[in-house]
Amino acid sequence: MSAVKLSQWEMMLLEAARAHGFVDEEIIHKLRTENRAAFADIEGGRFDFSDLFMLSKQDPLTIETAIREGYQIKFATVNGVKFLLNKRYGLVADQDYEVLDTGLDRVRLADEALAWVRAALSPNWQMIELEKLPAQKETVVRIELDRS
Repeated sequence: MSAVKLSQWEMMLLEAARAHGFVDEEIIHKLRTENRAAFADIEGGRFDFSDLFMLSKQDPLTIETAIREGYQIKFATVNGVKFLLNKRYGLVADQDYEVLDTGLDRVRLADEALAWVRAALSPNWQMIELEKLPAQKETVVRIELDRS
């Protein structure tokens, strides 16, 4: 089965909820019961979760599969990739990696995270392994726009 596809905005809402401390089944329950108030304090209320509730109502299988099993972003911008790395792994641009015109350089990811990010990135991105750190079970990569 191919990965469920989410828009960049849907990914951002989901990862913001996770970063807020909600676990997967909790997010699913809140979406199913239309508990909008539970999401009101996420990021100081800066996000409107209506699109996630709409997706949950119109296509619950898609969002629940994405939450439980993973997803691929349909199309991501550099800011979307930065957001994903920050919310999912706590990485900060210009502190944990360098921001380039065409992507992100020297991103250090645990091997499990590397596999997850590779699968989640939209097809307009590629990951280039720069350095393996076997002792730490990490890899340093460049994430850049795919020019092919």
